[in-house]
Amino acid sequence: MKGYSVISDIGKKRTNNQDSYYVCDKWCIVADGMGGHNGGEIASKTAVEIIKKSLLQQSLSIDMLLRDAIETANAEVYRMSVDDPTLEGMGTTAVLCYFDGGEVAVANVGDSRAYHISDKGIVQVTHDHSIVQQLIESGTITKSEAKTHPQKNLITRAIGTERTIVADVSRIAVGEGDCILLCTDGLTTYVSDEEIAKVVRENDLDRAVRILVDLANSRGGMDNITALLIAF
Repeated sequence: MKGYSVISDIGKKRTNNQDSYYVCDKWCIVADGMGGHNGGEIASKTAVEIIKKSLLQQSLSIDMLLRDAIETANAEVYRMSVDDPTLEGMGTTAVLCYFDGGEVAVANVGDSRAYHISDKGIVQVTHDHSIVQQLIESGTITKSEAKTHPQKNLITRAIGTERTIVADVSRIAVGEGDCILLCTDGLTTYVSDEEIAKVVRENDLDRAVRILVDLANSRGGMDNITALLIAF
């Protein structure tokens, strides 16, 4: 990793920020909490802290390490939601990347995304675990229709909502000049993949994340917005 920049913004309509993130020289994570009152904020912060501790283990392969970290976080967030009635139903997405030389291992649960941006364009690395993604894959709706679908905020997989969870893990090769963007749906609801790529290509890291967040806010800002941009 050559450098990074991150902004986590409350948006225009929310009263608190339920997104959480963490960055170090080996890995980074973005999480988007959900749940009434402060449940979402607790869920995302708890998941990030547990994943942080779990990734200190070195006895597992990287892919297994990521899966184990997410499973451990899921068990704790689920336990908290069961034990405390005020936290019932809380959960969080997570998108996590681990830097492994010229490769990046990416794990995700929910609809927070990882993008790979290079001179060849932009590629969404993660697969959304959401109702609208299922509808897109079945041919029921198009990607453009998904943007305004009434169920666009419903996810099918999240940390803490079920006793067990399975994370998707994939690997991508990165080269000099490439960027990885981790972000919550507060950004991707309002800013297209093509716009993201253009902003990242034409600006330095700090200015790029500021422009992306400002774009999302200018178009509604109905949700918290987190954008974490890493350069290689």
